[in-house]
Amino acid sequence: MTVGLVIVSHSAQLAEGVAELAGQMSQGKTPIAAAGGTVNDVIGTSVDRIVAAIQSVEGPDGVLVLLDLGSAILSTEMALEMLDDDRRGRIRISYAPMVEGAVTAALEASLGRTLAQVQQAAEKTASTEQLQLLKPLTQGDDTIAQNLETIEDVAAGADTPLEVALVLTNPTGLHARPASLFVQTADGFQAKVRASGHGRESDATSIIGILALGLRLGDTLALRASGTEAKAAIEALSELVRANFYETAPTDEARVPILSGGDNKSGPDIITPRPSENASQQPGEPWRGITTSKGVAVGPAFLYTSEAISLNVVEAQSISSDEVASEQKRLHEALNSAAQELRSLATSLQSSIGQAHAAIFDAQALMLNDPALLESTSRMIQVEQVDAASALARTGESYASTLETLDDPLLAARATDVRDAVSRAIAKLGRQAAPSQVLQTLNRPSIIIARDLTPSDTAQLRPEFVLGIATVQGGFTAHAAILARALGIPAIAGLNEAALQTIHSGDELGLDADQALLYLQPSPEIREPLIHRLAEQQRQQTVLNASTNRLPAIIFNGRHIHLMANIGSEAEAEAARQWGAQGVGLLRTEFLF
Repeated sequence: MTVGLVIVSHSAQLAEGVAELAGQMSQGKTPIAAAGGTVNDVIGTSVDRIVAAIQSVEGPDGVLVLLDLGSAILSTEMALEMLDDDRRGRIRISYAPMVEGAVTAALEASLGRTLAQVQQAAEKTASTEQLQLLKPLTQGDDTIAQNLETIEDVAAGADTPLEVALVLTNPTGLHARPASLFVQTADGFQAKVRASGHGRESDATSIIGILALGLRLGDTLALRASGTEAKAAIEALSELVRANFYETAPTDEARVPILSGGDNKSGPDIITPRPSENASQQPGEPWRGITTSKGVAVGPAFLYTSEAISLNVVEAQSISSDEVASEQKRLHEALNSAAQELRSLATSLQSSIGQAHAAIFDAQALMLNDPALLESTSRMIQVEQVDAASALARTGESYASTLETLDDPLLAARATDVRDAVSRAIAKLGRQAAPSQVLQTLNRPSIIIARDLTPSDTAQLRPEFVLGIATVQGGFTAHAAILARALGIPAIAGLNEAALQTIHSGDELGLDADQALLYLQPSPEIREPLIHRLAEQQRQQTVLNASTNRLPAIIFNGRHIHLMANIGSEAEAEAARQWGAQGVGLLRTEFLF
């Protein structure tokens, strides 16, 4: 069920038009009824029509009534007097601008927000002074302003909010996957939950806000909840934290890497391209970066330019006031479409890269469905009268820039994920990046050379055609590096920008990721040792795989001990089989839920 809306107007046509517009914006997911005009559609308001409209949309989640002016307020109050106390308690009158308020309320209701949240979102479309123009006669001048601050707690019936302080004990703190679980858990209750830490505060259902708290291992997460299910929400979130967000061991992102090259003054994962170093590359001299996945490779280069749209170059296009609602609708549809695409991508990749790595795409979907992102962008479209694409680009870049300022490299690296997700939604709005090579066209084993690889880029990789990866940007905690380690692909980051102008697709490269070196047209003296090391690594892996299959049975106190595997994907199951596992001891399913 969702919150229902009733549009009360002196004009039947006006009420029906606003209801139709709001219905289109919410894709029919929000029940909306028009109550305009009087008998024979004469200009005026009808108590009977208002009562009938309320009855047609009311449910357990309540009804929000939006109206135009004058007698509409009195007629609505009279209509409420005709209802019993229980039903009247689930109905609220909003004094927001009827058109803007109805559109915003319909969007919020379609996302499953509470009655209080829907009302607050609608009334944020106007200033306090504008709201006072429609206040009922019995309401004091300062009541509206107070309502904007306290309406959610009052509507939820929470006299005293519940509070709890929790110490994070999972190795990586609130990074992408734990933040996703946290947000989804908080969103499952009829309660308003606020999370805070490091002097910052966020709605617990905003994944971007939760990431921006910058909370790490040992930090304190404070929760404050109000509403009918506040206690249940606090208990569920507390249990999630106590369970370490179901992270049984430190992930790749949590481990401090051993880096080769560079002075690392900016931290282990902050890569700042060095434009002057190696600017004039001499024959035989290698480019130096940092190791993100060990190994060696020799093969042709594949120079890749990302398809992602750069958010800071999306030009704004002015729109008229009549186009605001339709542009907000386009925004909503683009965000939903891109988010669904990311969820499907996560599902399809689980078998190849594992649930833990595929979960980043679920996290990106949550970023696009973040209520703060939708609200901020919708407001920008309305206030500045600009198109959805440029408004979304500016909002997304602002959120990404906030994440980049965090001290934790793992959390700061998620700025790339925000930009990538927002870029995908902007493409749905008709804006396209410059033409580029598509990774899916790669049809022979190659070493990929790129400025950076986004999560969307890595999703296109076919491991059988990727010998190695070398990028200018990125780092140990970037998802390109994480995926490379998961697939056993050698990779380095931190190349000089000059490499992108010097290397061409098809050029032979030698990648020594163990030493963080990249060779262009390697000489026989360089190439032959790399080939030898590569062959030796492959031989050792073959011997290791064969030996594990012949491991003797483990006997302890006369009992046969079975060697079982901890897996979360089809790829991990195959690896476990090769290593001699006799079955599955733990199948990680938490990311399915």
